[in-house]
Amino acid sequence: MAKKEVIGIFGGSFDPPHLGHLEVGRFVAAKRCMNQVLFMVANNPWQKTVQGNVTNVSDRYQMVELLLEDDVALQPSDLEIQLGGDSSTVRTLERLSAINPACDLELVIGYDVAVDIETWIDYERLPELAEIVIIDRPGALRELPDFLNGTIRLSGPLIDVSSQMIKERIVSGEDINDLVPPKLAEYIYTNSVYASSP
Repeated sequence: MAKKEVIGIFGGSFDPPHLGHLEVGRFVAAKRCMNQVLFMVANNPWQKTVQGNVTNVSDRYQMVELLLEDDVALQPSDLEIQLGGDSSTVRTLERLSAINPACDLELVIGYDVAVDIETWIDYERLPELAEIVIIDRPGALRELPDFLNGTIRLSGPLIDVSSQMIKERIVSGEDINDLVPPKLAEYIYTNSVYASSP
């Protein structure tokens, strides 16, 4: 019997995407022998929009395209944008299963996200829709929810970069070329994506 193709789903607001996201995608694709990793751009990351401004989805998607343009195994996905409304990982996985019935799905989430997964819409259905792969962070101390017991845990690459760090550098006039690829930096500056506030 032929081995099923494995599709990884790495979702987020990607506001902006950066080299840390890229390295995690490459790392998990290699470790889990994934045929591709979909960088799933959240249409409306509702948990973040209630906390403050989120960059418009068109800019966020184009920035992910630029981040991934040289890596064929990592692909941007606009599925959640097409679905519209508030982002729901369960709804996204259901749709992906319908589109790719012969493939195994693996949901890739970082440790920082996993500790709060019980705030997600219909979170308890996630294990029935996809294998969950958690990228651990060195020094992580908080307990994970019980329903994540038995999930795959990987010690990911330690990269000191965050989206917030990039925004702060832009506002303060500092260089970001060590945090994002050159074409992505050019897009951010040309379109004044983060010109006003971090």
